[in-house]
Amino acid sequence: MPLTTPTAQIDVDKLVRKASLVNQEIPFKITNEVGEDVTSSATFYVDGETIEGSVFSSDIIGDFEVYGFYMEEGVEVTTNTESFSVIVPKRKIVVEDYTGTWCGFCPRVAGAVNSLKEETDFITVIAIHETANSFPDPMHFDQVQLLKDAFGIEGFPAAKVNRTVEWQTPHPNSAVTSIAGLDTNLALAINSELVGNELTVQINVVYEEGSVEGDKLVVYLLEDGILNDQVNYYNADTTSPYFNAGDPIPDFEHNETLRNALSSVLGDPIPVTGALTEYITSFTITVASDYVTDNLSIAAMVVDSDNTAKNSQHAHVGDDKPYE
Repeated sequence: MPLTTPTAQIDVDKLVRKASLVNQEIPFKITNEVGEDVTSSATFYVDGETIEGSVFSSDIIGDFEVYGFYMEEGVEVTTNTESFSVIVPKRKIVVEDYTGTWCGFCPRVAGAVNSLKEETDFITVIAIHETANSFPDPMHFDQVQLLKDAFGIEGFPAAKVNRTVEWQTPHPNSAVTSIAGLDTNLALAINSELVGNELTVQINVVYEEGSVEGDKLVVYLLEDGILNDQVNYYNADTTSPYFNAGDPIPDFEHNETLRNALSSVLGDPIPVTGALTEYITSFTITVASDYVTDNLSIAAMVVDSDNTAKNSQHAHVGDDKPYE
């Protein structure tokens, strides 16, 4: 692109969506330094080639670069170059651990989850705590009984894959890794912002062939790094990762702990959307003062009418997590 003096270089906030599906329209947008949308007067270049208008799509999987150019008060302005990807969505499997600090057998599932994390990133883990009779659990989730009733949880520990399939003892990694990371037909993205104790979360969902009637969106707030003693019946078991860890294990680190449901606990209906058309929705909640905000994350999943998870995504609060 020919440039003449004077010129200016500016930073652009979200010129392009970080990732899109094959053949999905990818809109470009430029906002100038005073907040005005100047997209309509801009020319865009993808991999150095001029495109028509401000919308791009590709039937080729891969990584691309885009920048924009426009005139402002006789000055040529060129945006920074930003990268974006065209992808086929990969499936992230939901793994749920029904647990309690009072439950001596529960470290078994925690150990299995840790092993699973070492083998695959294509998982979204959720730990659901419950107080049992006279044994309190400080991470008790108020709506745990609704989940137990929906998914047939009768005793702890219990581990579920994609909400409805039992991850049976001894919880082999292969039960999850055999289906994790496979191509699928829908994707989720998460963007969130915490201002003071006010958390706003935006979820984007896109289907290759349009939404499916009965599908729902489930969005949870999780917390990592919670230290609390954990009863441990494996203290004398030499095959356990918690052998000689103590009973109880002092200051056991509890991660992916379900703190709050931003959607309905079993999900909100996803309205009809066309093929490759984004469904975008937002949630706002007040974060409890005793949560460690640096340790908070969002888990989101699309489930079908039978509550089986079809795909999921997770992200730390404050991160902009694209389609993957």
